[in-house]
Amino acid sequence: MKIHVAVAAAALLAASASASADTFKLSIGAGYPPASTWIGTIKDFYVPRVTERVKKETGHTLVWTEAWSGSVCKPGECLEAVESGLLDVTDVMTPTEPAKLMAHVFTYYVPFGSADPRVAAKAIQEVYDKTPALKTWLERYKQVFLGAGVVGNYGLVTTFKWKDIGELKGRKIAAAGGNLPWLQGSGATGVQSFLPEAYTSLQTGVYDGWVMLPDAIVSFKLTEVTKQYVDMDFGAAGTPLLTMNRNTWKTLPASVQKIFLEVGRDWNEHIGAVTYEKQEAALKRMKEVGLDMRQVDVATRQAWAKALPNIPKQRFDEMNKAGMPGEVVYTYIKALKAAGHKFPRDWEAER
Repeated sequence: MKIHVAVAAAALLAASASASADTFKLSIGAGYPPASTWIGTIKDFYVPRVTERVKKETGHTLVWTEAWSGSVCKPGECLEAVESGLLDVTDVMTPTEPAKLMAHVFTYYVPFGSADPRVAAKAIQEVYDKTPALKTWLERYKQVFLGAGVVGNYGLVTTFKWKDIGELKGRKIAAAGGNLPWLQGSGATGVQSFLPEAYTSLQTGVYDGWVMLPDAIVSFKLTEVTKQYVDMDFGAAGTPLLTMNRNTWKTLPASVQKIFLEVGRDWNEHIGAVTYEKQEAALKRMKEVGLDMRQVDVATRQAWAKALPNIPKQRFDEMNKAGMPGEVVYTYIKALKAAGHKFPRDWEAER
């Protein structure tokens, strides 16, 4: 008799959950294609894992409309796309929003960080955990923080070969924006650009090189229009930032919101691991296709770092003056040091 009662009660609960289950239609998009690791991990890991967990744990259903490759927002437009409600969820590439999201670009203010994306990803997550003001700042743009990712270790790919830093003088070298200051002291002329423009611009001589990560060099076929890659160990960086429209967020049950945030942390670890694997594969591939490859020597790396202005201190002061949490720069430096990273210049000691 007790068994029948238990079965009946379970059936009633299941029916009740089914009756209260909702379907939430969400749009997600970004300015870059799924071929890029950061978008690929969102599309193939974050979206399906959130969807699966929501269904399994809450009974609700998520139905996604995906809009990658700039079909709704191009690089530099995605923060605004979510703010206006054109998209519910996006990957904001933080260097494309240097004014609005200055504090979120903190990894770019620390030249020569960790070359290991797994180490960098963990440190980035630590900074967000220790700095609630970063998440609060996003509310100005009507969005909620879901997760922070990482891109690979930046090096220098060029259409010409060079050995001495003096050979860069007068050369036009492109960067995404946040890492343009890394070129100071090298003699090169920095040019801000976006990755989708890279192939044609290198081919036509708009610029002579890119401060770029191995995976992107391969996936965007820049090996076809360049001659040399120098592994500078500028460091992996926290570029991808997952956000959701605040009004959309409020329509979701707390149980669903919790899953979005938990999977955001899972994505941080996942993208670190995948980026590392693809970075190693890309370095191998670049060598196979004939790109001249070399590792920068310690002396050149130290000389380059020494020639730079004190970028961490500059940005720390600038952010504090603007009412932003400037301390994120040094929180990140400390996190990398605690993980065993050794900088060619001790930025923390110079603050």
